[in-house]
Amino acid sequence: MVNPQGLTAEERLFALQERFGEALLENPGLVEILPENFVLAVLPLDDPEAARLAMESLPRLQGWSREEGPLVHALFQGGEFLAVVLPQGRVIPARAA
Repeated sequence: MVNPQGLTAEERLFALQERFGEALLENPGLVEILPENFVLAVLPLDDPEAARLAMESLPRLQGWSREEGPLVHALFQGGEFLAVVLPQGRVIPARAA
């Protein structure tokens, strides 16, 4: 992934979290399939640095998710939301939700 804005990996992950929030607003069907409470983990498939950082944070998020809700993964490529991986391992493409 090209990083023309010179953002850090943390900033790029935060931007994807914001994009996921926008996707929730744009697609009510997505809200219906997600658990009521969940912990979000974004994973950019085309940004190795940010993906490494996201993967390194998974143990911390898994510990947090026990209290806050299950861990839900949002997959991105090129800044676009591709799919969500539910706690049961079910993958829902963004367009199908």
